[in-house]
Parts: sequence; C-alpha cells; structure tokens
Amino acid sequence: MAKLKYLASEKTLLRQSVNAGHTSWGDKSLADIKIKIKDYHIDKQSECCGYCRRNIAGEFRMVLDIEHILPKSAHVKYMFTQKNLTVACKRCNMNIKGVDLSFLDPPTSGLPNRVFRSRYYKLIHPNLDNFKEHLMYYHAQVDTTKIIKYVVQNNSEKGQFNYDYFKLNRLERNVFDEAQDASERVEVSDPIISAMFEALNERFNT
Repeated sequence: MAKLKYLASEKTLLRQSVNAGHTSWGDKSLADIKIKIKDYHIDKQSECCGYCRRNIAGEFRMVLDIEHILPKSAHVKYMFTQKNLTVACKRCNMNIKGVDLSFLDPPTSGLPNRVFRSRYYKLIHPNLDNFKEHLMYYHAQVDTTKIIKYVVQNNSEKGQFNYDYFKLNRLERNVFDEAQDASERVEVSDPIISAMFEALNERFNT
C-alpha cells in the first residue's frame, strides 16, 4: 500500500504541532489531517483493529481511535510518524494499553534512535510485523451463534505476548459453551454450525 502523503501546508502544521508538544494533538486545526490518518489506517488494516484483529467495518468513527503505539506523551517526535500510528478499538487502546510501555524490549530508556524495528517490541507491531505469522484470529458466526478463537502460530513469543497482553482469551467464544465462563457443554444441532466448528477445530490442531 502506498505511503500516506501530506501537502506542504499539512507538513508545516505537523511540525508546528510536534514543536508545541503532545497536547496539541487535540487542536481543531488538526481535524482534517486526523481524518486523513484514520481513513488511511482503516484501509491499510482492512477495517480491523490493529491489536485484536476484530472487524470494525461499519463502526461509528468516534468509537475508533488513532492509536500511538509509542505514546505521544513519551515520544512526541513520533506523534505523526506513520510507523507509530494504527487504528485500534477502544478496548485495546484505552481499556488495556493506554500509555503503558511494558511491551518494549529493552525498556524505553534504552531504545535506539532507529526505534521502528520489530525486535524492540514484544507485541505484534501493526506496521512492522505480519500479524498472522504470530497469531491467527478465527471468527465464524451464524445468526447469534459465534465461534471466536485466537491461535498462536509456531510457538511465537510475540503471538503469545499479544494474546496475554490484550487479554484475548476474554474475547473468545466456543459454541459448545453456554457462556464464556461456563464449563457446562451443550450439543450443536445446527449442521452448518457444527461443520463450521469442526473446520475451525481442524485448523487449530494442524
């Protein structure tokens, strides 16, 4: 996908904002640029959250965040760097990650100038890593019945870190469970649902 390009006037505004500090992110003068950034990353990510991969197609735009992977409060110089931006759901961005930096390796104080290298991130970086090489997201649904499963690929440390860090087990659903936290099982009578589950289960165990 082609890189996001800015007009000369937009570049000037971005430089001014960086110089003014991270609080300038909320300035009204950036509204059109932020729309441009959000549209770009929604398209780049095929309308999926950059961290949990849930489908965000058709979501009201205000529930989606332009996410700074390295928080702008700690790394203002990367506030508009495309490799540091993604689109994330409120759950992953605000409820879990926030301004935390524990996903960095080494800690932020030891990061080099060329920080955008996959090896410095324990999580699956939306712009530096191929998500499905580390973690696969399976989602099948017929009416209100859902099968949602995350599967770590090839014992990937990043895949496992992502799974644990973003608490992805809480998003999983199994059609044989009556509820997310229930241990009691129920039979699947719908042949479509049953076939769908068996196909996914076969993928999980290969």
